[in-house]
Amino acid sequence: MIIKVVQIGKLRDKHLLAVRDEFVKRFSRFGKLSVVEVQPKGDKPVWPTSARWKVALDQRGERLSSEGFAARLAAWTMRHGEIAFLIGEAYGHHAPTLESADARFSLGEMTLPHQIAHLVLIEQIYRAGTILGKLPYHH
Repeated sequence: MIIKVVQIGKLRDKHLLAVRDEFVKRFSRFGKLSVVEVQPKGDKPVWPTSARWKVALDQRGERLSSEGFAARLAAWTMRHGEIAFLIGEAYGHHAPTLESADARFSLGEMTLPHQIAHLVLIEQIYRAGTILGKLPYHH
């Protein structure tokens, strides 16, 4: 699996970054997970050019269980190769970004600050790896 998480804006909380980096490191046994922080470019989408499948985090997106997310992630990577997840700014994504996404995914019904959404997404990607690898992390 090759996955990029694109964060609009810079995360500054060193504690959050430490936890995030630990999950990124743990994921290395399942594939490559990288995080890219980018500055917004007006209404222009900021997808990585290498991404073959683009997923926007959006509160109106599809909601899945951890097991369902793992299955979807496996299917996307088998079918498309590199996947990019895009986490928007505090007010979400601009319409052109949502229109350019191949899929929309929601972390749930609650509204989360984008820093927390970032961490939850990274943890769920790691969890998906453990589910697919049949490891005991997910119980």
